[in-house]
Amino acid sequence: MAIAKIALSKEYEVKKIALISYGIVYLLLIAFSVYGSILVGQFSVANLISTLLSMLYLLGFFGYALQKAIWNAAVWRRLFYLISIATLIQLVAAFWAEWAKSIEVMLATLLSLPVIYALYQYGKADSAIWLNDKDHRKAALLDTLLGYGSVLVVEKAHGTDNTKVTVSKEADSYSVNISRTKSGKEESFANTFNNPGALAVFIEKYTLVTMSDFEEKYAR
Repeated sequence: MAIAKIALSKEYEVKKIALISYGIVYLLLIAFSVYGSILVGQFSVANLISTLLSMLYLLGFFGYALQKAIWNAAVWRRLFYLISIATLIQLVAAFWAEWAKSIEVMLATLLSLPVIYALYQYGKADSAIWLNDKDHRKAALLDTLLGYGSVLVVEKAHGTDNTKVTVSKEADSYSVNISRTKSGKEESFANTFNNPGALAVFIEKYTLVTMSDFEEKYAR
């Protein structure tokens, strides 16, 4: 187990170094592009907006590479949609452009793919990046309890309101099924998460059940 953790840690460090190196190269290319536009007197308002957006994308890229929370997932999810749409429009327009311009757009698109991918991953609300220390402790607890049994079930009542939460784990995903009666109305819904911490936050936000209830019932 210790050897596996060391191997994963080394793999993460190599990945981080590669991403940071790429980010620095991408930043230098943006700087050279801006400098070249200024030299030939072609730096316009459109260039300024494009540069500012590129810097925003790059900020999210470095946030993902360093696994640091900057703003929130919703911001980066919207920026991922924006860069994806802009890239798609550029690719479509390239089909009607001159050959040299088309090649330039294709190369720019290939260069942007790691940034687009990073923003996609960074914009996931259930990513561990967006969890605080307390959430990480809840994740560790939930993972430990699921090690005792593949399915955990907790029921809790408050007055006439009643909630039943069923948690399960398959491979690397975590599922929750919630059934509750509130003000005489019955409802049920389910969701799946990649991170147990995000699952714990979801349960405590939308139900009466807390991780302490799971711990009290299943801890050994």
